[in-house]
Amino acid sequence: MPAVSLTLSNGKEYEEAGHINAISGTVDQSTGGVTLRAVFPNQGHLLRNGGSGIVSVPTEYKDCIAIPKSATYELQNRIFTWKVVDGKTQSAPITVYKYNDGQNYIVLSGLTPGDIIVAEGAGLMREGTAVNVTSTSESEK
Repeated sequence: MPAVSLTLSNGKEYEEAGHINAISGTVDQSTGGVTLRAVFPNQGHLLRNGGSGIVSVPTEYKDCIAIPKSATYELQNRIFTWKVVDGKTQSAPITVYKYNDGQNYIVLSGLTPGDIIVAEGAGLMREGTAVNVTSTSESEK
């Protein structure tokens, strides 16, 4: 298991990394959550019994597709993006990893490497709108 971090109840990050000591074998059917116990060094006696905080377990995705949230729109609790196919927009439902950084999504399904998408203004597009495609490297010249 990777090292875990602790955010204290005042919002500050605890200096020392911890590790997971135990994981419950019971899964909460309504949330998919499990109970775990993390242990942190406490030489400064900052951590007290009964205190609360947020333990973060890092998740790493390699060779994945990440797109900006501005390239998506939501409709009836589903997330969509606009693919460009033959110079015209085409709505594409996508599945994204449920946690995000507030600016980007990790796409789990619905896009393949090489797909061209509309990067901004997804909420303003319509099906079949003609678009001129420029890559990031071309627009920076």
